[in-house]
Amino acid sequence: MSLLVPDDDEFHPVGRPDDSWTETCWFAGMAPERGLGVWTYPVFRPHLGIMSCGIYVWEHGAEELWQLPYYRVFWHMRFPADQQLTSLRLDNGLEYDTLEPLTRYRVAYADGDAISFEFEFEALHEPSAHGLRDGRGHFDQLGRVTGELTLYGEKIEIDCIEMRDRTWGPRREGRQATMLGYDYAASSATSGFHSTTLRDNETKAFSHLFGFVLNANGKRELVEATREVQRDAHGRPERIVIRAVDEDGQPFEAHGEVASRFGMPSTPWFNWVSQVRWTLPDGSVAVGEDQETWSPALFRALRRGEL
Repeated sequence: MSLLVPDDDEFHPVGRPDDSWTETCWFAGMAPERGLGVWTYPVFRPHLGIMSCGIYVWEHGAEELWQLPYYRVFWHMRFPADQQLTSLRLDNGLEYDTLEPLTRYRVAYADGDAISFEFEFEALHEPSAHGLRDGRGHFDQLGRVTGELTLYGEKIEIDCIEMRDRTWGPRREGRQATMLGYDYAASSATSGFHSTTLRDNETKAFSHLFGFVLNANGKRELVEATREVQRDAHGRPERIVIRAVDEDGQPFEAHGEVASRFGMPSTPWFNWVSQVRWTLPDGSVAVGEDQETWSPALFRALRRGEL
C-alpha cells in the first residue's frame, strides 16, 4: 500500500528554511521506433521564489544540446506561488493537469511553430515512494503515455510506457559526491522494473538503493540490485545489465542496449539520458531509459581513468 496521498500531487511545504529546498515534477514520452524522447523537467525553488524548466526532444544521432531537434531551458522563472501543481500554467507554455490523483495526468507544451505536444499519463501501478521523512520524499511511477507531438510541422504519435517521478527536499549546489544509475522499462503492467543504484568509489560498482519489479504478483520491491555498464571511449553508457532480487526472493535480470542519448546539465549535476532497448526476463522487449547522474568533478575523474 502506498504511503502517498492525493495532496502529494501538490507542492509540498518547505521542510527546511534554507535556499537548497527543491521540488521537481518530471514527465516523459517517446516514439520508440525512431529513438525519439521528450522530457518536461521543471525544478522549483520555493524558498527563493524562483524556478527553472527544461523541455528536451532528442533522437538518434543528436547527443549534444545544440544538436537536439528541440530544447529550451528557462533558467530564471518566478515560482508560481499563486498556482497549484495539479492545474499548472507556466509562462513558458508548459501545462500540467491532474486528472485523477496519483494516477492520471495531462501534459502539454507549445512554442510557436517549432513544437507542440499534448499527452496523457495513466499509471500502471501505485507510486513507489522512498525517503518519506523530515518533510521530504521521492517517488517513481510507470505509466502508459499516449498523445501527439508536432515538431516543425511533422506529427509524431506518442504511445509508450514511460516513467514519471517527483522529488522534494534539499538539493545543495556544492555537492560533488553523486554517482547514480536510474534504469527502467516495462512491456506491460506485469513485466517491468525500476532500479536506482549508487556507485561506490572503492569497488567501482553500482549497487542497490531502491527499486521494484512488476510481475504476476504485482509491484514487488527490490532488496538487491547491481548495475553493470559497458562504455564507449568517451565514457558514455552503451550497454547495461541490471541484476536484482525482489522481496519474494525471485531473481531478476534485464539487458539493455542504448538506442539514443543526450547529455543534460542540471542543477547541480550532469546526466547521460539514454533511451534503451531492454530485454526483460520473460523475453519481452521494452524501450525505457538509463539515466546516469554524476557530480561534474566525478565524471571528469572517470574520463581521466581515476575512478
